[in-house]
Amino acid sequence: MLNKSHILPNILNGAKFGILSQFISDIMISLLSNNEKIVINDIKISEISQYYASCASGMMAGFLSIYLDQFAMVLFTTITYAYVFNFFEVLLKNNDFIIKPKEIVFDTIISVILIYSFDDTAHSQYLRYKQKRNLIEPTIKRRDRNLFQSVFFIILVSTYGFLKSDNYKSNSNNTGQ
Repeated sequence: MLNKSHILPNILNGAKFGILSQFISDIMISLLSNNEKIVINDIKISEISQYYASCASGMMAGFLSIYLDQFAMVLFTTITYAYVFNFFEVLLKNNDFIIKPKEIVFDTIISVILIYSFDDTAHSQYLRYKQKRNLIEPTIKRRDRNLFQSVFFIILVSTYGFLKSDNYKSNSNNTGQ
C-alpha cells in the first residue's frame, strides 16, 4: 500500500520533469547548433506536440517507476511518447496518425543503451527488481537518482527525440512530403 500512495506524486513529478527536460533539451540543442548566433536568434523551441508527448512520457515513467525497473520502463515510455506525439500532430496539424513499430523498437534500444552506458543507478534498481520478482528480500541497497541525474537522463533521451524529429522534418522537406 505504501508504494501505491506514491502514484499521484510520481505522475505529477514525471509530468514536471518531462516538460522541464524538453525545455532544457531545446536550450541545449540551440546552444550546440547555433553557437555564436544564440544571442541574435531565439532558442529553437520544440513543437507543442513534443511537449505534450514529453509530459505524457514523464507521467508514464512516474507511474511505472513503482512497478518496473528503468530498462523495462523505457519501452512503455517510448510507446507513450510516440502515441501522444502522433495524437497531437493529428489534432493540431491534421497530420496522419502514423505509428512505426520498427522506429519504436529502435528508439527503445537506443534509450536502453544510453541508460546502460550512463546510469549506474538503473543497474542497482534492476537488480533489486529482479530479486523482488523472484520473491527474494532485496539485498541490494535502494539507490535513488538525485535531481541532476534525473534531469540529465530525461534530457539525454529528449535530445535524441528532438534530433530525430528535426532530422525527420528536414528529410521530409527535402523529399517534398
